[in-house]
Amino acid sequence: MGSPPSLPDGPVIAYSNHHHFYDGHLAWLLFRAHLDRRPTLWMADWDRFPFFAAVGAQPFPPDDPARRAATLRRTARRFRDQSHPLLVYYPEGTLHPPDEGIRTFDSAAAPRLARLYPQAAWWPYAVHVTWRNEATPTALLTGGSVHDADGQERNRLKRLWHRLQTPGDRPAHTLLRGHWSPEEWWDFSFASTFFERYL
Repeated sequence: MGSPPSLPDGPVIAYSNHHHFYDGHLAWLLFRAHLDRRPTLWMADWDRFPFFAAVGAQPFPPDDPARRAATLRRTARRFRDQSHPLLVYYPEGTLHPPDEGIRTFDSAAAPRLARLYPQAAWWPYAVHVTWRNEATPTALLTGGSVHDADGQERNRLKRLWHRLQTPGDRPAHTLLRGHWSPEEWWDFSFASTFFERYL
């Protein structure tokens, strides 16, 4: 990613594309481990994966307005009571393949959220994964400028995402060094002599 962002002191709504199942982990790594923010996010499938509450996920089931309303109230309390609170928001609403680009989403959604949380600044960031080789895919992140919600959020995300796909020299800051691929992890040759007795 580029240089770590400088975010305002008050509440922030950080919004991004949602192309990969580990986008939430990347968000946690960026905001909690590198920027010392306590992120929260709204999760439609929270009931299936309640252990994500430990890293800030809150239930937002599409078929339960009462629980969604409770999550909206909890988020408002966090924005009021916590130091440097942050909401991670995926405006596309669903995980989808990267080759679909940035899906169309409701341009009125951000202004509606801004009315709920008028004290929050908005910050766009984009994620793109390169498959430079099978052992070490690289996740790239870049951020834009802090702004007020204005209905242009999709255009900002598209510009950021396309910037990540353009080859060239970029200032970089490593969030996490990669690890070996599963093929390299799962090497049990050290146990071969033990299992030879069963041949």
